[in-house]
Amino acid sequence: MQVEVTFLTRKGPDAIMRKSRTITAEAIGIGRGTNNEVELADIRVELAAAALHQRDGSLFIEQRGDSPLRVNGSPTVGTTVVSGDEINIGPYKLLMTDPGEGFDAAFTVELVQPMGDALQKLTSDSRIGLDKTNLSKRSVSWALFVVIAAIGLVAPIFAYHMGNVVTSSRSVPSSTMLSYVNLSWNSGELSNPHRFFAENCTTCHRSSFSSVPDEACASCHTDVANHLPANTSADFASIKAHLEGTRCADCHEEHRGLTGMVVRSAGLCVDCHGSLPANHSTDELRSVTGFPIGHPQFRATLVQDAAKPSFTRVELGTKAKIEDHPNLHFSHKAHLVEEGFLTPAGKKVMVCADCHVPEPSGQGFLPITFEGQCHSCHDLKFDAALPSREVAHGDAKAVKATLQEFYSRVALQGGLTEPDAPALSRRLPGTPLPPPTEAQQKEVLAWVANKSQVALGLIFDDKQGCTYCHVVTRTNDDLDVAPVLMEARFLPNARFDHAKHAATPCADCHDSKHSDSSGDVMIPGIEDCASCHGGESAALKTQSTCTSCHVFHRTELGPMRKAVPGGERAADAGAMP
Repeated sequence: MQVEVTFLTRKGPDAIMRKSRTITAEAIGIGRGTNNEVELADIRVELAAAALHQRDGSLFIEQRGDSPLRVNGSPTVGTTVVSGDEINIGPYKLLMTDPGEGFDAAFTVELVQPMGDALQKLTSDSRIGLDKTNLSKRSVSWALFVVIAAIGLVAPIFAYHMGNVVTSSRSVPSSTMLSYVNLSWNSGELSNPHRFFAENCTTCHRSSFSSVPDEACASCHTDVANHLPANTSADFASIKAHLEGTRCADCHEEHRGLTGMVVRSAGLCVDCHGSLPANHSTDELRSVTGFPIGHPQFRATLVQDAAKPSFTRVELGTKAKIEDHPNLHFSHKAHLVEEGFLTPAGKKVMVCADCHVPEPSGQGFLPITFEGQCHSCHDLKFDAALPSREVAHGDAKAVKATLQEFYSRVALQGGLTEPDAPALSRRLPGTPLPPPTEAQQKEVLAWVANKSQVALGLIFDDKQGCTYCHVVTRTNDDLDVAPVLMEARFLPNARFDHAKHAATPCADCHDSKHSDSSGDVMIPGIEDCASCHGGESAALKTQSTCTSCHVFHRTELGPMRKAVPGGERAADAGAMP
């Protein structure tokens, strides 16, 4: 709402000075604090005394602090006010007036109970300040300088050369009084992983008055992953040189206690990534100056050809339909019907968790396999007379050979009761096989070929066989099944912890109930994330920085640097820790 506030200052019995200003806010805060819209600069007023806002079409004032709020002389914690009402807050009187055109409310503010001479008298009687004593500023300053230098400089140096440790760790008790003096030089508590050597500063600081060299870090943290590939083009030589010249301690700050060593400020990343396209012409890199404003749209890594295999990166959120090519026929919509469907084990109502099994870490999901997710509903039976038999899932040519071998073994074992079975196979099971005649051999081979062909017809059927799920090419009586390649991470250059988002329904981000094809890309764009996540200083959203979704050290790019023999780099010499 828009409010006109007029401050009145009396200069005499008849002279009043007016100073008006316009305030636009949902609620008008009144109090001594500088964050209030109407600041009442008197010690007798609370920091947050009252608030004026609209409620059901009327103006409503409510008490915020403990000091009494009076409206027309009556104490209240909250009431509606109209033009002509008088509001008393401490020594101030607020008088509601008729608002002008374009204003929702108007009132005047006047200090009606001045502090008087009481404060001045109290100040004059008190002995506050050096000017009220017999001491001079110069003598006191020199005395304090000598004391601070003795405690903060001379005593720690003496204690260090006497062999006293410098530690603030509770797990390492101080042995002498000089150890407490040394604490004046302590930079703060170590991070939790480094506390076991808290008493030995030289583990990281190789000499006095020196910063931590990289080899001190690399002596324990061997083969730390790089940020750029080893074969970086000449266009990125300056960036690579900048990274190689950056000390580990520039990004990993110690002595911050349990806060951790990783500096998560977005400035560390956007200093380089904020102007990459301007300095380096490449389609793979785009400018990033912040999040969500300043961050480009996400790009998903999709399968372009599962046989090679090859991949492509496609921008999300575009009007053009983007499609994945896993060489698989699958409909989320057909599997997520509310009434369920019949399976070999009975009726089943499927949910996302039936197929998408979380990794042990909870961040992502385990790969989807036929045996793990599909087999319980989609069996591979091929003969009604043999309900316990299934063909193996995988190679179509191997399935054909397996069927021929299976029916040949069945025919030779005997015990078949089918009228069209060979006479040689209708003997009692276990009866020794008599030497077959040439006619019997032909009859067995013909029966095996016929049974195999019938089974293959069922397996290779266009509606219920391999082609029901797979992309196949039929050549005479053979099927060529295209390789299947399903992406486990559509955004491999980012990290997303599904466990932290477990309270959010899957359908809020993935529109699976309307997806008819396995080629549909149901990865949300940046606009979905920005509805809940803001920048590192966001007030009403989850605060997020670059390291919330990205990693700096990428294991696939090899080690960043090894320990450098021969001591510190020249740039580190003489630097303060």
